[in-house]
Amino acid sequence: MRLSLSSAIVAFLAVSATAATADPRTVKFDIVREKRSSGSINLFKHRHRHRLAKRATNVSDTVQAILDNYDYLYYANVSVGNPGQALRLQIDTGSSDIWVQSGENAVCQESDDPCADTGIFEPEDSSTFSEKSNNFYIAYGDGSYARGVYASETFDIGGAAVENLTIAVATDANATDGIMGIGYPSNEAIVSVYGSAYQYKNLPDLLVEQGFIQSRAYSLWLNDLEASTGSILFGGVDRTKYSGNLVELPLDLYNGESEPTEFFVTLEGVGYTDTDGSEHEMVSNLGEPVLLDSGTSFSYVPIGVLRAITNAISASYSSELGYYVQSCTVTSVNASIDYYFDGVTIKVPLNEILYPAITTSGRQLTFTNGQPVCLLTVTTSDDIGVSILGDTFLRSAYVVYDLDNHVIALAQTIFNETESDIVAIGTGATAIPGATATASDAVTVSRSALTYAIATEVILTDSSVIPAAASGSGSEIGSGSSTSSSSSTVSTTTSGAAGIGRIDGRNPALLGACVAIMLAFGSGLVTFGL
Repeated sequence: MRLSLSSAIVAFLAVSATAATADPRTVKFDIVREKRSSGSINLFKHRHRHRLAKRATNVSDTVQAILDNYDYLYYANVSVGNPGQALRLQIDTGSSDIWVQSGENAVCQESDDPCADTGIFEPEDSSTFSEKSNNFYIAYGDGSYARGVYASETFDIGGAAVENLTIAVATDANATDGIMGIGYPSNEAIVSVYGSAYQYKNLPDLLVEQGFIQSRAYSLWLNDLEASTGSILFGGVDRTKYSGNLVELPLDLYNGESEPTEFFVTLEGVGYTDTDGSEHEMVSNLGEPVLLDSGTSFSYVPIGVLRAITNAISASYSSELGYYVQSCTVTSVNASIDYYFDGVTIKVPLNEILYPAITTSGRQLTFTNGQPVCLLTVTTSDDIGVSILGDTFLRSAYVVYDLDNHVIALAQTIFNETESDIVAIGTGATAIPGATATASDAVTVSRSALTYAIATEVILTDSSVIPAAASGSGSEIGSGSSTSSSSSTVSTTTSGAAGIGRIDGRNPALLGACVAIMLAFGSGLVTFGL
């Protein structure tokens, strides 16, 4: 599924860099938010990506990257080659390859210069470029793809100049942004086609091998939706950015796997904290493997969980928009959707899961009673066969991805914290500082469900015909029933099943052995390498 919204004012996060400190083995990327003129934003594009800027920390054996939140995606400002060429790549915990755009790509030669914001890489201008093979190819469920060559090159991220890193240079692609995948090497696109013998050492591997960090682990702090800063910290944990204790969860495995290839953990249940602080468990004993994917903007949950959430916040389904809607006025209430894991609960405020519905001309859609329309950024996973907790969840969590120990450590995030207390992640079974392990076992994830790509797109325009709804205020929450506005410009239905029908599994993909699942920004696309 790929949905698009446009905004008259889009938050553009420019990256700022700070000088390296006495500890050169730390790298940090932060977010700086600026206002940007109107333009189309792919709010629901599903492909893992993000961007960084450079800054060193004061702790050895860590590398911190400052996340650049651009159109609700997160990017890294990196330097590739010698002399370095500045590029912006989307950070993706759900994939494992780094690929960049080439000037040979026809899409970058179009008159509107679509690759200008992210940049192109010119191999002939780098003295360290060395081509390895010409068999790079990756395709996405929305029809986008990239094809080109594998090469080894110098790659600078946050002041850490990694040498001889395998990257791909796209000479033919219909997407404008490159990707910085930081997942398991076993999830590389070439492995899905040719097997594990072709697996190469990717960025987390070489950061360890070349002495920048001690183990293949990094922590992610996206901060809140309107925040000016957020970061990814390779090889370290920032203890000021979360409350309570970090709790380690074992990574779930695919059928037949002895080690994980992606970041699935088990979601045990879902609840709701009301405006008076009272907590209500809505779904228990769930045992659902969920992918923690920084490249996915929305969250995808089983239909029963979705219905519980929509009832809790009294959201109504809009057949015109293809999503559940509620008045944006509820985002100011102190309430949350709560996700239960073994030993830790992550509370997601309503203003992190309700997005304003903006037309292509930048107009805020409203109910006819004047209240602004917000889209619920949680939808069903039933049609894509896999549950994903994307950025709408991850912003409320401090997440440590430990590839060496095959665990995820979670804690409740502290929004907008400006202080830092960074400690290095060490080695061995207790590498994550202060983390406590749970007694839960890993759950098996079935590959058989991963058979369909989602091909839905919603574009809001001022000429869109959106009929009026029946009754209701469109803003009341906590009643456990759906509501809609009697004077709304958006029609709604209380039928979850009917609503979900807009998100349909089309374009079945042959996944099998050639799957490199790369579920991206807020949609249900299944991405595969050939």
